[in-house]
Amino acid sequence: MRIALVLCTMLFITETLMGDANDYKRPASYETAYIYRTDTPDQDIKQFPRNIDALRTKDAALYIRQTADYINKNSRNNFERIKKAHDLVALTIRYDAASFLSGRIPSQNYEDVLKSRLAVCEGYSNVFKRLCDELGIECEIVRGFGRGVGVSPFRNDTPASSNHAWNLVKIEDAWYLVDCTWDSGYLNGRVFQAEYSTDYLFLKPEYFIYTHFPGNPRQQLISSPLSADAFSKLPFFKPKFFDSMTALNPAIQKINAVNSTFEFEFTLTTGFEVNFNVYDAVDGKRYSNRSFTQKEGDAYKTYLSFPNPGNYIVMCFWKRPGQNVSSSCGEFGVTSSKASAVKYPEQYGNFGPETTILSPLEMPLAVGGTYNFKVRSDKKYIAVIYNKTFIQLQKNDEGIFSVETKIPSGVKTIMIGTSDSLNGSYKGIIQYEVK
Repeated sequence: MRIALVLCTMLFITETLMGDANDYKRPASYETAYIYRTDTPDQDIKQFPRNIDALRTKDAALYIRQTADYINKNSRNNFERIKKAHDLVALTIRYDAASFLSGRIPSQNYEDVLKSRLAVCEGYSNVFKRLCDELGIECEIVRGFGRGVGVSPFRNDTPASSNHAWNLVKIEDAWYLVDCTWDSGYLNGRVFQAEYSTDYLFLKPEYFIYTHFPGNPRQQLISSPLSADAFSKLPFFKPKFFDSMTALNPAIQKINAVNSTFEFEFTLTTGFEVNFNVYDAVDGKRYSNRSFTQKEGDAYKTYLSFPNPGNYIVMCFWKRPGQNVSSSCGEFGVTSSKASAVKYPEQYGNFGPETTILSPLEMPLAVGGTYNFKVRSDKKYIAVIYNKTFIQLQKNDEGIFSVETKIPSGVKTIMIGTSDSLNGSYKGIIQYEVK
């Protein structure tokens, strides 16, 4: 299980603005900043000079000065300088899982962190700020509540205390958010797993607020800061959720009350694939065939069903086309008041946006039942396949393939397959269970 990294030290969060004269101006556009959210480490940092790195344990102050000189010589602008500083911290410091789990946190000043190469979030933030100071870029440490270890949609996560630290940086008179800790990796059980990303580098504040609640409301960088109660009602969405999709309809809440099924639409970002899985909120059991996502017109639509009354966790996963492994990018809760017998067909890897299943969309199908199979697709040939029988769907003028057929006895599963030639090899796109 992936667990976001947080600092174990608990400090009371105050929402007072006394003594804070910073306006925290937002940029007019994030277009330039987002160029640097590449999920790829900077080459100059990957090839960081060994003679400078050796200074970490010998002379931390000299290490910072020479590192800043190296970054300045190899950077065109302050966005690039911050990207390099972020990468250096995220790639060379490991999260101190042992200290975090024991509750005994050692010194987190930048000198000690550089020597040990271990830190919790406070140490990451201190090193990053020290680098920014040397680069001449205004930087602040933000302390607040991070949705990390132990959080769940069905657990109270109202931020009454501080458990995390991250940074604000000022570039061209505007402020941006950065979290080097969460971009360095995650806790896999009790072990830190290094996994570099730029998820929390320059992320827009309206997305950052889903996981980070600063003690100072102005440091949210949004026009109407959220209260602690409003923050606690947000669903658990990570940066890749917002990178991969937009315009959810209806808007998803942290906990959504439904009868027995739930449907929502969204716009998918080019270069991403997403899917949703349903889990029992108590024992974590995954329920198969309780989710189905496909493109319908200009938007995508997800269908969810719930086998019993009770609480469920719906997790969203993303990947790039062609990748075999998906990663979690968000979750939300569902409370179902009724049970649903509805299941959805199994989707294969060949199921893509060029195909929409019009009917039947639900299963199990019944032996002896007659069904009108309808598919909208740009494929050349589509067939209903069971046992060794192939039944061709006929295409009409509207580009819809259809065939009506009765399911004979002895059939356990029915597959819909596509092919580029009438008698060629068919690739399965979905499969129905038959009872």
